[in-house]
Amino acid sequence: MGRNSLIACLVRNSLIACLVGAVLLGNGVAQSVVSDNDMIEYDRRLTVNYKSVFPAAGVVPDPETAKSIALAVAVPIWGKDQVTSELPLRAGLKRNVWTVIGSPHLRGGEVDGNLIIQLDKRTGAVLSFLHTQ
Repeated sequence: MGRNSLIACLVRNSLIACLVGAVLLGNGVAQSVVSDNDMIEYDRRLTVNYKSVFPAAGVVPDPETAKSIALAVAVPIWGKDQVTSELPLRAGLKRNVWTVIGSPHLRGGEVDGNLIIQLDKRTGAVLSFLHTQ
């Protein structure tokens, strides 16, 4: 367990993991004792009873953030080539919902469709996604 992992452990207040990490720090065994999956599971359990306080401007405060999130959602769904062909993306906000759309492009002399992704401004949740034909 490296120094950064030990510090992260301390920040998470996981006393048992910290003690094990501190004891095993010198011999390199700690990496197999406290894995990333263990830390993720521990953090997942922390959030069960935690109430998030959202920023006043929302998790998606501006068009650039909305477009970045839309790219992260679109590429695994439609593929990098398809999404890249629809750049630049445009984003507009109405009633706390960001609508991000791709620029239609020509394919075989005809206008191909474009992606449309809607995001909740407050939470960042993906509300809908589709690709027109």
